Parts: sequence; C-alpha cells; structure tokens
Amino acid sequence: MTELGFTDGFAITAGLVHAFVAGVFLRFRSVRREWGLGWLACAYAASAVLNLLYWPVLRLPMASGFDTWHGLFLLVVGVTAIAALLAGVRQYTGHERPKAWAVFATVWLGFVALAASRMQWVEQDALPGNLAGCMIFVYMAWLFVQARRREPQSGHGLAAAMMALYPLLVLGSMAVGMNQHDVRQWAAVPFALAGLGVMSATMGRLRAQAHELTATLESRVAERTQQLSEMISSLESFNSMVSHDLRGSLGGLAGLSDVALQAIDAGDTARARQVIGVVRRETGQLSSLVSDLLLLARASQGEVHKQQLNLSTLVGEALEQLAISQGDEVRHRVSCGEMLPVQADPVLLRQVLVNLVGNALKFSRQSSQPQVHLQAQPQHDGVVISVQDNGVGFDPARAAELFEPFKRLHAPGRFEGSGVGLTIVRRIVERHGGRVWADGAPGRGATFSVWLPA
Repeated sequence: MTELGFTDGFAITAGLVHAFVAGVFLRFRSVRREWGLGWLACAYAASAVLNLLYWPVLRLPMASGFDTWHGLFLLVVGVTAIAALLAGVRQYTGHERPKAWAVFATVWLGFVALAASRMQWVEQDALPGNLAGCMIFVYMAWLFVQARRREPQSGHGLAAAMMALYPLLVLGSMAVGMNQHDVRQWAAVPFALAGLGVMSATMGRLRAQAHELTATLESRVAERTQQLSEMISSLESFNSMVSHDLRGSLGGLAGLSDVALQAIDAGDTARARQVIGVVRRETGQLSSLVSDLLLLARASQGEVHKQQLNLSTLVGEALEQLAISQGDEVRHRVSCGEMLPVQADPVLLRQVLVNLVGNALKFSRQSSQPQVHLQAQPQHDGVVISVQDNGVGFDPARAAELFEPFKRLHAPGRFEGSGVGLTIVRRIVERHGGRVWADGAPGRGATFSVWLPA
C-alpha cells in the first residue's frame, strides 16, 4: 500500500477546505439564487470528493490514465468541478447569457476533447489539461475584476486575486519539474484558496447589501416620518379650518337663513331673493371645498398606474374640463409650446394640469391681456412641465407656503378657492417620484414647474 506523501497531505487538507466552502455556498444558495451559489457548491463538493475520497479512501493513483475506470472517475469528477465553478462564477458576476448549463456543457465537452487527444502529447499528457484549467482561472479572475468595478465594496478584488493565484502556483510547480501526480495534488491548494476568496466575496457582498438595505430602510423611515409630519400638519390646519372657516361659514348660513325667512314672512321677496343668492354662493364654495378635500384624499391614496402619455392630448382634456366652469374663452388664453411624452397616471396628471392651469387663469384674469403658456422639456433624466402666467405673481420668499394646505398668499376674498389645489398637485407629483416648485414676483406673473422622472 502506497504511503501518504507530503503533497497528498496538502490535497487532503485542501479537500476539507473544499467541503467547508461547499457547505457555505449551499447554506446561502437560497438567499441569493441569482448569484449561482448552487453551481459553486457543486464545484467544491465535487473537488472535495476528489481529494478526500479518491486518494485516501480508494487509494487510486492521481496520475492514472483515462483508459481505466478510476481514470474515468478522475475525469468526470475533476471536469465537473471546474465546469461548475466557471458556470457559477459567470452567474455570480452577473453574466446570465449564455445560461449556466450551456457554459457547464461547453467546458465539459472541451475537456473531454482534450482527454481524447492526450495520446498526441508524448510524455506531457497533463500539459493541455493544466493549461486549459489555468486559462479558465485567468478568465474568472478577469470576471471578478470587472465585478469589482461595479461593486467596489463587495470583496470581488480578493476573489480575483485568489483566482489569479491558481495559474501562478500550478504553472510554477510544473516549471520546477514537479511530476504529474504531485501537480494534480498540489492544484487542490490554490483551488481551495480560490473558493475561500469567492466565499469571502460572498460574505462581503451580503454585508454590503445589508448596509444598503439598512440605509434604504432608514431613508424610508425618514420619508415616512416626514410624510406623517406633513399629515399631522395638514390635520392641524384642517382642524383649524374646520373650527374657524367651516363653523363661521355654516353659522353665517344659519343667520342668513333666518334673515331670508323673516323677509319672506314680511313679504319682502326681493330681500329674500338677495339673501338666498348669498346663501347659494356660500354653499357652492363649501361644496367646492369638500370636493377639493376628497381630491386631496384620493391623491394621497390608491395606486399610481403609469403609462406613456401624449401631453398635448392631456392638456386638451384639461382645457375641456376648465371650459365647463370658466367658459370657452379659456382656450384662447392658453398656448402650448414643446410637448414631450411623459410617463404618468393619466387621471392624476390630468388633475395636476387642471389645478395648475386653473390657478394660472384665475390669477392672470386681471391682466390687460391674460396669457397662460405650457411647455414640456427634457431635464435631468425626466421631463419638466411648466405653466407660466402673466398674473399677479407672489412674494418669492413665501414660495414654499404655496403648497401647504389652506395657505393663501393674497388677501382673503380677492381670489376664490379653497387653498387645497396646490397641495393636491404636490401630493400627486411626489407619488410619481417627482417634485414641484414655483417661481414668481409680485406683479410679474408666476411659473409653476413639475419634474417627472422618465
């Protein structure tokens, strides 16, 4: 019985490392199936079988030819290990085409062809197989270098270094005259180091993604906290409005109703009609306020169904809706420039246009020649929709207040409205992942801009 040599001990130790690495890859295979860890587990399990079963248990010589059953066993297990390793590394580094099975089969056929032609290499029949293996490891090192550029904090550099170490050690051992048996045994060591490198990269990659997930969660918590803060602020404003405006308006309506009844009892129908007209106007404003509050609630809830939209068509629909309440002259006061297509929910974006154009028409109607201009232009990987008017404008220092609910920058009663329209616009735009802002100056008009991601 052949005694265990120095290189045999190295191979057995490396085989234990292979088994450990295979277990780690198998453990995390279900966590990230897209990384190809199942292929890597298969590769190192096959190599572990080769180094722990082939020599120590079966006592089969590593340098036997492929014309015997144990030589064929060596070919099947060894080629399976390196073919599965390449298939797994390609998938691990994000190369989905060709499929891992196709890569595995190609490597298998290539090594079988080399084994079939080995009789042409006189006294150097291990050379083509070793050279092919070294070329594969150089290629895998290059794959990890490319992956490191995409994910610099994920440990791919260590994996690349360990992959590059394999051809250096194997070719170096052949250069110093190590025999075929010892080269095959010795190759298990850099193969183990390569597995440890990929395993370390996997742990680093998981840590990097965990940090990214933590940062994302913190960002979401901050975003939700901001949203809750805004909701609380809106509720406080709403409570103030309900306790003051609504209660005052409803109390006034009750008083006007009493006056109307007294006028009817006194036979003063003209006075009664006048009072009822005021009641009708006030109730109309209250109805409009309730409608705006319902729109605000809808803008904050429900799903956003994005699709490619023709903005010119959507502007036409918004103008038709405005013409019902403000008359057909609104069409002559609105002009359109460049209109790029946008990705948005058609119902919600139409409401944005109705609110912005409606505001522009309202605040410019006191101008000698009121004009509203719309355009949509590309900007920062998205589209900016701007609505410009030549109306009364506003104080730019108070621009942020425009989008707060129930805030009014102009004197009460000068312009009708509930003070909720721009809040609705902001909610809709933010739910699309965009943002809205305003520019203006007193007496020089205003421009409201909406950026939507492409």
